Amino acid sequence: MNAKVIFLLGLVAVVAADKLPTSYGPPPQVSRYASSEEESDPPKYVYNWNVQDSYSGNDFAHQEDREDDNTKGSYTVQLPDGRLQTVTYYVDGDSGYVAEVSYQGEAQYPESEESREYAPPRPRYSAPQSEESVEAPVYSPPRRSYGAPQYGYEWNVQDGYSSSNFAHQEDRGDDNTKGSYTVQLPDGRLQTVTYYVDGDSGYVAEVSYQGEAPYPESEESRE
Repeated sequence: MNAKVIFLLGLVAVVAADKLPTSYGPPPQVSRYASSEEESDPPKYVYNWNVQDSYSGNDFAHQEDREDDNTKGSYTVQLPDGRLQTVTYYVDGDSGYVAEVSYQGEAQYPESEESREYAPPRPRYSAPQSEESVEAPVYSPPRRSYGAPQYGYEWNVQDGYSSSNFAHQEDRGDDNTKGSYTVQLPDGRLQTVTYYVDGDSGYVAEVSYQGEAPYPESEESRE
């Protein structure tokens, strides 16, 4: 009798539990963002690099300092016409990119074929030297002979954070040299200079640009 009562009570408990309403809700949401106490420190950095090669005439440099929203720096570029271009810039809060461009040296342009005039050499005569004035020959040791120059190099600097983009590559074999370099100009365009020197041809360069130059809106045009 007791076994039957226990069995009936267990069956009633199972049926009652099966009829209990079941509720589902969305899982608790966890914030994807850290609290204000975990925010990162304001940006602060300093960098400086310089490339100078008197043999090939390369002269590039860039330096920049940043602390929070204030950034200042400058970079120099050796232009194909021989001048040294220096761009000094700063960003002070919401002032935007403010740049000042200056140049050192004078632009050199190769002489054209039309401007060259032929002049016959002028003869030069001198009185014959006497035997008494003839000096004994002076011995000098032989000079060392070196092989023809041959080299190749390439470097590249790209920084998306500061929009820096500089590159240079050059190959030389004997008297033939060719190469190219790119410079990120202050107006946003990418300047590419492709050049070559073929024997006595001199420095021949071709300059091209990528992108369009954006100019900031002046205060007078704002309404």
